[in-house]
Amino acid sequence: MIDMIKPKNEEFIIVEDFLQEECAPVSGALFDALFNLNKYLQFEQRDPFQERQKREDEYESDWDRFACMDYNRLAMEEEAREEDAMEIDWVTVDDEDEDAEDFNL
Repeated sequence: MIDMIKPKNEEFIIVEDFLQEECAPVSGALFDALFNLNKYLQFEQRDPFQERQKREDEYESDWDRFACMDYNRLAMEEEAREEDAMEIDWVTVDDEDEDAEDFNL
């Protein structure tokens, strides 16, 4: 367990050793190993690929991920509806211009 924390003095561990930036992610695992065996076993049996994916994920929670994806989907649908409406307006304007030309003849 000492190799997880990498203290300045290997004979004992002080609070500053736990507060080191490179030690912060594993200090919880050390406490779990000492005081809560079930949490330590969960830590040891975790999927490393899933952990890496969580670290690289820009969203803080599943809800944030869902909300962003759903918002993007709705925005794309709205944009498609607006483009369709603009095409219909152009077709209507073109038809009115042709009718005006026929009337002037």
